[in-house]
Amino acid sequence: MNSTNLVQPPYDTSLIGVVKGALDYYGIDTAPAETFVLSGHAFVINIHEELCPSGPYCWTQDRFRELLPNLGIRMEELGMLVAAAPEADKQELEARVRSELDQGNVCSSVSLDHQLVLAYDDTGFDLSQPWGEGVVDSTPRRLSFGTWQEFIASPPVTFFKLEPCRRRSESAATTSALDFAVDFWGRPEQFAWDAYGTGSRAYDNWLAAIDAGHADDHGNWWNAVVWGECRERAGDYFQDLAAAVFPGPIDPRQARDLAVDYRALARLLYRASDKTASAGDKRGFVEQARSLDERCVERIANIRSR
Repeated sequence: MNSTNLVQPPYDTSLIGVVKGALDYYGIDTAPAETFVLSGHAFVINIHEELCPSGPYCWTQDRFRELLPNLGIRMEELGMLVAAAPEADKQELEARVRSELDQGNVCSSVSLDHQLVLAYDDTGFDLSQPWGEGVVDSTPRRLSFGTWQEFIASPPVTFFKLEPCRRRSESAATTSALDFAVDFWGRPEQFAWDAYGTGSRAYDNWLAAIDAGHADDHGNWWNAVVWGECRERAGDYFQDLAAAVFPGPIDPRQARDLAVDYRALARLLYRASDKTASAGDKRGFVEQARSLDERCVERIANIRSR
């Protein structure tokens, strides 16, 4: 594969950055808003009881991966290991990733964050920087074969391959993404890990964590930024549907209402991310965001019931 054409766009939602980078590499034409919405990620929110920054990463993603053919791409897990795993196990997984790269498939990894595997040489893999060069130093740009020394103190490393597939029709893609939005809000048993809350329960955890003194933690800022980006892209998507010249999968008036609400919701979440805001102000923004998110999901449920 020609890694010079493989670029991870600097989305705060690094999982979608990996997906969009793969789509662009394969020449699959998708707008950023489509990538967020038709994958379902625009509707995701997941918050730990103590508001730690792991919310964007620690949820059950099977349904998310099932939606990726909406965009014309599949994502398959190749394996997961800790750096302290037996060297033979690591060598086996390394060989599997190299084989996929040699076949021209895009691969990614996640430990502290989602990163594209750009290339490899005799000693290791080169990894993308999720937000560009020099932005943060928490995501190693390298994984050394055999030792995985860059990830000794990190969570397990999971590798995936992303490959093109037949893209679902616009109607099927949209309806499945909207169904995901409704389920993610109201069926946390499908998505939430222990000590985390998804959908409506995410807001319960967030408000309780602010009350417990976590308003100024890094996790408050990071969760608000990521989930704000997701809702902002939802607003962009529905605005595009509202302005479409030809009929789309959603009535333009309904799409316009959703665009307005999701953009307002994104602004509230971004305001909750403001490090200079008081705990009381942040709590107020999150409370308003919860009400607006719930209204958006109710609108979507009404659309799907017709």
